Amino acid sequence: MKFFVAVYFIFYLFQVCIAEDEVVVKTAKGLIKGFSQQTRNGMTYSSFLGIRYAQSPTDYLRFQTPQPINPWDGVFDATKEKGMCFQVDQDNDLETEDCLLLNLFTPVDLRNNSSAKLPVMFFIHGGGFIEGTGILEWGVGPIFFMEYDVIMIAINYRLGPFGFLSTGDNVIPGNLGMKDQIFALKWVQENIEYFGGDPTKVTIFGQSAGSASVSYLLLSPLATGLFRAAILESGSALSPWGYQRNHVEIAYKTAAILNEAFNETNTNSTELLSFLKTVPARDLDAASFQITQRLEYPGNMQISKGCFYTPSIEPVHDDAFLTSYQFKRGRKHVHVIRYLPNYVPFDMHIQNETILNIVGHSIKEFYSPNSDFDNLSGVQYHSNQDFDKSIIKQGELQAPYTPVYFYEFTYSGKMGNNINHLEGSGKVTHGEEQNYIFSRWYSNEVPDNTDLSNFPQTDINVHSRFMTLFTNFAKHLNPTPKEDPILENVIWPTVRSDNFVYLDIGENLVVKNGYPKSDMYIFWNELYKNYGSRPFDSF
Repeated sequence: MKFFVAVYFIFYLFQVCIAEDEVVVKTAKGLIKGFSQQTRNGMTYSSFLGIRYAQSPTDYLRFQTPQPINPWDGVFDATKEKGMCFQVDQDNDLETEDCLLLNLFTPVDLRNNSSAKLPVMFFIHGGGFIEGTGILEWGVGPIFFMEYDVIMIAINYRLGPFGFLSTGDNVIPGNLGMKDQIFALKWVQENIEYFGGDPTKVTIFGQSAGSASVSYLLLSPLATGLFRAAILESGSALSPWGYQRNHVEIAYKTAAILNEAFNETNTNSTELLSFLKTVPARDLDAASFQITQRLEYPGNMQISKGCFYTPSIEPVHDDAFLTSYQFKRGRKHVHVIRYLPNYVPFDMHIQNETILNIVGHSIKEFYSPNSDFDNLSGVQYHSNQDFDKSIIKQGELQAPYTPVYFYEFTYSGKMGNNINHLEGSGKVTHGEEQNYIFSRWYSNEVPDNTDLSNFPQTDINVHSRFMTLFTNFAKHLNPTPKEDPILENVIWPTVRSDNFVYLDIGENLVVKNGYPKSDMYIFWNELYKNYGSRPFDSF
């Protein structure tokens, strides 16, 4: 069943003027100036960089839900990048609290065909909810998408404590980074027509924490009607690193690094908010880094237990993004593409020491029966425990309610730019597939991955197939609407309740029956079923 979101909007009269490579678009709030460029293949497209989609979340708006921008006089300059949100684990000159910005790229000739109504692909970056950005400098380039006749948007959203600190009550209910994503999607609904896009044909896609974000957007009632399809690449709301149970404790311990008055006995959320609004942004950013280093091992523990600043459950209130956490089903009528990429998971909620030992021994025997965990068995364990099983589980749970196309990306070539293979662990590293869809700089030797002469034909084939599948999905709600020689005439079936089926995207496209990594998935499913304590909040 195909479903098209009904969106009602007002048509505004607008003008577009182009002088040389300058492009000025008139929107309802004011004029926006971008610039036109050409791809290597000679296609002209327009870029609009650093468009403000919400008011600056500074001063009295820190820890507040995003607010709409006011109309402006003059011309908003969208010809250059303006920054990225604060990153917890690094410092960068581009960091700024005033970061609710998006980049928009359109292949539409805005002078002659502004009403083209192209599909829109809306990208949400990854980075564990503590780092990352949608800017060109970090490799989120649009050129490949422009050649497939879709509009591409990439956003910033608040990260770390700015986006996900929560006091567990209505003072700082949390999930501000997710509410930023919602607000950016609303901006698209209100403005995309001016850039040649169709607000009823929005596909959201994301990688890692961006993929988990897409998964959360499928759950939140606030996102209803803002998109019609979703692509998830290596992350889920079920991923153990993407959900935080101890958000209140983390909020006060973050504040205590800056002010010892916020110790374990002072849990006055109003006082905490008042104090944190006075703290310089870089000091709060530095405190968030210290807390991730101070409480426990920041790597393996957080990725298995929940990164410190991630989505969490909010109290019930009007602007709540998520108030309960039972992934019983996906949202109906939203088409979905899924991507696969101490021993006992915390989300099994096991307290009994005997059961802990039984489960821990079972995991040890499955991954490293003849020795202690080494690099290889550790990589396999964390890949399965922190990513694979969660992603497959969401696909399985969502399939009865909406069409789900599941795939596993197994090709690793020069274009993937992965030089750190661990023998025996599988060829593809986390995020490697992004190099096949985004234009970006690799090195001085390969400064532009859109120059396909740098890559072997097998890489070019995989790139062309991957782009075709993604953009077909955005256009038709079906990645293989008909037989196509580029796609080796493969028709990709959806996951069925009685048969999990997926597409292996390797050197060739192969439809496979059963779960990806089925032995692993069945093993974990049985562990949770036999030893876990319900309700599960991740998997």
